[in-house]
Amino acid sequence: MMLTIVVQAGEELLYSLYRALSRSYEVLCVGQREVLLPDISPDILLLGAKRVPECDGDVIYVLKDAQEEEGFLPSPHAVAVVHSQDESSLRFCAKHHLRTLTCGLSSKDTLTLSSVTAESAVICLQREIGTLGGEVLEPYEIPVKLRRAVDRMELLSLAAVLLLCGEGGMLSEPL
Repeated sequence: MMLTIVVQAGEELLYSLYRALSRSYEVLCVGQREVLLPDISPDILLLGAKRVPECDGDVIYVLKDAQEEEGFLPSPHAVAVVHSQDESSLRFCAKHHLRTLTCGLSSKDTLTLSSVTAESAVICLQREIGTLGGEVLEPYEIPVKLRRAVDRMELLSLAAVLLLCGEGGMLSEPL
């Protein structure tokens, strides 16, 4: 079954995820501006969305300002990636009992930044998480090389998705 990643958090993150994931997977990317088709059957559907759609199977939602959706029934395999200061998305996740991975700059967040420069960052996984493949990742620090200036929350959301996909190693390649 295909993994679905729904990005409500903006086009820049959508295309950053596409660039990272298409190195190892066939990715069908559907954004607001364009559709990027893989050469063969996709492994991943990467969907830019203004509203939170229902999806079956393994789903990662990257949420920003999520609003109540009437009758929304998430997949039992869904995981939400949310900025810890995004109260509406946190309420949405709690209401729908979504497994949630928080990103931010607090000691309470699952993913945070321990340092950032113009050329690099160190991301800290502060508590263990389970990947969609069932692997358990213990807390550790992840050095990341940056090719361009990246929004901190975009960087943390990108790292969260790659870790959930079991592709944390992609973070060692320049982003």
